[in-house]
Amino acid sequence: PEEGLVMGVTQKAPLASTFGDAITVPAWKQKPCWYQISADDRMINPLNQQMMSSRMNPRKTITLQAGHASLASKPAEVSALIDEAATQLAG
Repeated sequence: PEEGLVMGVTQKAPLASTFGDAITVPAWKQKPCWYQISADDRMINPLNQQMMSSRMNPRKTITLQAGHASLASKPAEVSALIDEAATQLAG
């Protein structure tokens, strides 16, 4: 409960101007990427996550039984994916 309270109080909405920013070339079109889908996400529909992931053509996609805050609820799994990506890029 305490961690949830801290997360709720500290999260902020993006700046409204963010939604009007023009993106010329997304980084994922030129750089390798990895993707994690949260199967129990109620903020971003998992089907939308799958669509976004397939469009990005990631080197690896994992699906976790997690909600939107997967970094907090599944830290070992998310960290392992990040570590794998960093290791592949370093090698």
